[in-house]
Amino acid sequence: MAESAAVKVAEWKRNFVDELSDKFNEYPVVGVLSIKGVPARQFQQIRQILRGKAEIKVGRKNLLELAVKRASEGRPKLRELAGYLEGEAALIFTKMNPFRLWKFLNEKKISAPAKAGDVLSKDVVIPAGETNFPPGPIVSELQRVGVKARIQAGKIVILEDCVLVRKGEKVTQEVADVLSKFGIEPKEIGFELLAAFEGGVVFPGDVLAIDEEKVKSDIVKAYTQSFTLSVEIGYPTRETIGVMVSRAYASAFTLALEASLPVAEVVPELLARAVRGMKSLATVLASRDVSALDEELRGMVAPKAEGAKKEEAPREKPKKEEGEKEEAVGLGALFG
Repeated sequence: MAESAAVKVAEWKRNFVDELSDKFNEYPVVGVLSIKGVPARQFQQIRQILRGKAEIKVGRKNLLELAVKRASEGRPKLRELAGYLEGEAALIFTKMNPFRLWKFLNEKKISAPAKAGDVLSKDVVIPAGETNFPPGPIVSELQRVGVKARIQAGKIVILEDCVLVRKGEKVTQEVADVLSKFGIEPKEIGFELLAAFEGGVVFPGDVLAIDEEKVKSDIVKAYTQSFTLSVEIGYPTRETIGVMVSRAYASAFTLALEASLPVAEVVPELLARAVRGMKSLATVLASRDVSALDEELRGMVAPKAEGAKKEEAPREKPKKEEGEKEEAVGLGALFG
């Protein structure tokens, strides 16, 4: 009875499942794509972009599931992919890792005209300025959808920027017609990676959608914080050992200097300190009695001390003029 049932399976179905089994063995990464809403023309465009980088296989859900289950023998985790084969789905086989695959598919989306009922993923703005439209019924069409327009010098002019459709809003037929006239294709068409399998792990699509710049920033921040922590707690690593040794050297040098410990590295600074102290003391002595210094010290500090003495010397009182003296005598005579 089992043999009779097997005979009834169409040859093309067997061949299709066998082909998929070969792809599971050929490629290290297998993903499930949602191809919902991708027109045939855009589908072929995207497939062409992926040529040489990935292979896409579209088929009936039961055949795709059968191929996944057969390939999961010896790789039990792979069976989880079957749970993502819902709606309009396809399998993608590649050598790119799942994160690169998600990024590549996201970057290769194709723009397309919007249709009535579409929900857009971004705002659509009609910019202010002149258009190439001749005067006619289009003015009323624009005004009906909220675009401020009028005829100036034989041309239709948009008076101010207009957000025709906001992100998340549905496109009406009137709006779709206006977008078409402006040649605006606001819709992004592409494949959505629902999940991917690599190395015994299934990655859901939302895990693969990462912000590279944020990840880089987080890594730099984590490195900086761990570096600082390692240095502060004195935990030596290949990255921090140089800074820690430099810190230890600086601390040891300062301690030896403050304790006047005559080690080879500190002796020059200790001597320099001593010389500065000697000169300072000699300068004070010289200001009082330069003869208290020997000839060598006097040569170093005496000129400075003498200069200081001259500056500090009291100024002589100005001599009185002859007239002033006579006047003083005359005043003295008044008092006998």
